Amino acid sequence: MVHTLTEAFRYRGCPICLILDQAEKDFMCHWQNRTFEEEKIRQGLVSANGYCNFHFYEMARLTSPLVNAVVVKDLIEKEVEEMEKGTVPFQGEIVCPVCGFVAQKEEAYLREFATLLQDCALQEEYEKTDGLCRIHMKKILQALGGNKLRQFLLQTQLSQLRNLRGELQDFISEGGRGSRQMGKEKNSWWVAINKRVGKKGLSGLGRF
Repeated sequence: MVHTLTEAFRYRGCPICLILDQAEKDFMCHWQNRTFEEEKIRQGLVSANGYCNFHFYEMARLTSPLVNAVVVKDLIEKEVEEMEKGTVPFQGEIVCPVCGFVAQKEEAYLREFATLLQDCALQEEYEKTDGLCRIHMKKILQALGGNKLRQFLLQTQLSQLRNLRGELQDFISEGGRGSRQMGKEKNSWWVAINKRVGKKGLSGLGRF
């Protein structure tokens, strides 16, 4: 489990994605209990039209069939009532509570990351990591403008990409077998995917 950004520096992949993924899972586990036990929370979820596609399936995977059934039943009851009144359903936007939580946490982690990297010692630690994914690199560069930290991040990103390219080449040369003799190379394919698109379900890449 990773609870801080500095702890995330010890693992492979984008540190912001790593800690954000942990925060997202913790929130969903807590939230699914509340939707089952608290009527007010469940009705709020119904008013928001449930979860987005991605988080509905994630909740289905994390929670029990009973919890899923209770939530979906309330959503279907709302739709039935609307149709019986002659109202055409499907008009309301889905305001997914998990997406909202993730967006807030992501902004907080981006600000914290920029603050942490003011420390030269932490810059050295960051240089040893796989670096940020393209999505988080884009977002933090937009926030930083043209300062020294921006240049540090760009230079470090180039170095990290070169290292990852070498790992991928070694992995490919071994036929993708990931033998026990291999070191970091055996996970390079996964790190490369994370580097390109961020964690599963992350959005906001657009034009880079």
